Amino acid sequence: MMGEILLWVAVLFVSLFFLVKSADYFTDAAEKIGLYLGLSSFIVGATIVSVGSSMPELATSVLAVMGGKTSFALENVIGSNIANCLLVGGVCAIVVGTLKVKQKLIDVDLPFFFISSALFLLFLLDGKFTYIEGILSLILLLIFVFYTISIPADPADLVKKPKSIKKPILILVASSLGIYFAAKYTVNSVLEVADILKIESGIVTMIAVAIGTSLPELIVSVRAAKAGKHSIALGNIFGSNTFNVLGVAGVASFFADLEISTAALKIGIPFFIVTSLAFIFVSHDDEIKKWEGMALLLVYVAFCGKLVGLF
Repeated sequence: MMGEILLWVAVLFVSLFFLVKSADYFTDAAEKIGLYLGLSSFIVGATIVSVGSSMPELATSVLAVMGGKTSFALENVIGSNIANCLLVGGVCAIVVGTLKVKQKLIDVDLPFFFISSALFLLFLLDGKFTYIEGILSLILLLIFVFYTISIPADPADLVKKPKSIKKPILILVASSLGIYFAAKYTVNSVLEVADILKIESGIVTMIAVAIGTSLPELIVSVRAAKAGKHSIALGNIFGSNTFNVLGVAGVASFFADLEISTAALKIGIPFFIVTSLAFIFVSHDDEIKKWEGMALLLVYVAFCGKLVGLF
């Protein structure tokens, strides 16, 4: 039994590694294509990069639902959004000392982040997420994307265009295949580990899978923050969370009604609400200070501890 556990845990970590690397290549290629098309770094961060870095959540959720695991998608969305706000946001603020929030993010991304999170919770009041709710979510996501793209570019956000996008397109296709196969093994390994250990798969999903699928957001945001591109770092967090609750849940709901598990209902949802409100609170004054980043990380540790039954 121990050997079998170690085997599937190894498969989980290896598949998550390839999932993250594939998403990293996908995001990088998508970013280059966006810049080639003349989009500003703000728009790239709020849309293309955030969507690209959310590909692991989308791929694992869709494959899980197609395989009959209808609670996986909501667990993944809830766990990933909590990780994005607390883990990614916290680490970024600690790394750079103070994470500056541009007014453009407050005016655009923050309202959509709040509205999408509130709508997501509203749809879950009956314990499930249907394809009708998925359609409404995708419509709101399209409104968010088109509204963001329509914002005039700030000259300071403009960067040099790549000379060609032939290579990025090839990388985009190859990395998409990598995401698919890595996501498939990620889902399978989670279910196997949970079955062997006789624990609710939602706990593994909201911790291990959520952290694993949030690594692209962490890598992209930390790199951007260290380079002084705070707009991309925060735009990625806001955009990814918006895409998760609207896009990931929306697309996955087309394959089956999404059910909410006991762990997600009793622990995930309360922390999701607290996390969303806390992140809005710390970012509404145009900056996230180092101590606020540490507080966010502390709440994330509490979330993980509650899930595994430490208190």
